[in-house]
Amino acid sequence: MKKSLLFIALFFIFCSQIFSQQVTLRFQPEKGKVLNYLLLSDGTMIQSAMGMEQVMNSKTETKYTYFIQNISPNGDVEIIISIDTIKTSVKSQSPPLDTTFIIPLGSKFKQTLDKYGKVVNFETIEMKELQLPGGVSRRIDKRSYSHPVVFPEKNISPGEEWTFSYTDTSATEDGKVIEKVSGKYTFKGIEGKNGIRCAKLAIDANVSVSGQGVIQGMNYGLEGEGKNIGTLWIDLNSGALVHMETDTEMEMAMGISGQVEMTMPITQRFKTVVSLSK
Repeated sequence: MKKSLLFIALFFIFCSQIFSQQVTLRFQPEKGKVLNYLLLSDGTMIQSAMGMEQVMNSKTETKYTYFIQNISPNGDVEIIISIDTIKTSVKSQSPPLDTTFIIPLGSKFKQTLDKYGKVVNFETIEMKELQLPGGVSRRIDKRSYSHPVVFPEKNISPGEEWTFSYTDTSATEDGKVIEKVSGKYTFKGIEGKNGIRCAKLAIDANVSVSGQGVIQGMNYGLEGEGKNIGTLWIDLNSGALVHMETDTEMEMAMGISGQVEMTMPITQRFKTVVSLSK
């Protein structure tokens, strides 16, 4: 009898702990709030062509800001995203390269999210291309600076999962790249991060890319697949991102035609860390 009572007591204690960890996630920051973020990316790219292998290491540091401009009666949140400066260091042995460049951007976007964090509207206020060494340019990837999670409508408990998927198209004068992502989030529990009470989420996603265009006067085609895994900490009060760490690995192939005909296998690995600055 005593064992039965002990079992029942432990059962209810366990259930109460699980229930106390239930959360409802909503994106509801305060109007007029300014959120400053620092994005750090550390990557390695390996590409092979004509029997030679090139390894390139890069480190990127980006500062960007969210200004909560307006909140509508239905809970939609209007954000002004400002990207200040991008600092990138690139190193490789063959060809020998060791350079760092700092690009002041001043790019701005206006993004509207509903209370679940889903994008309602996205507008470009000011957009600049990155002018990289060698005359290469690249437009800003807007999703790198967007709110990263669409929350479920129901309450969630530790261990519960929900799925997501999206397709993004990045286009420039030189070509177009389509990225398709599908995966799941898992609620791991409540945890403090940087002094803020957060919902800890795990992300596990599959990524595919395809594209075509022109580079240095030659046509190219790109296909690839990869994986993105990591952890996010979301402010339980506001739904804003507090911290994120992700690891991405991609296996791709680029075919080039024109003056030179070749197919280049490309492996790309990078770790990205985003932190809310106080």
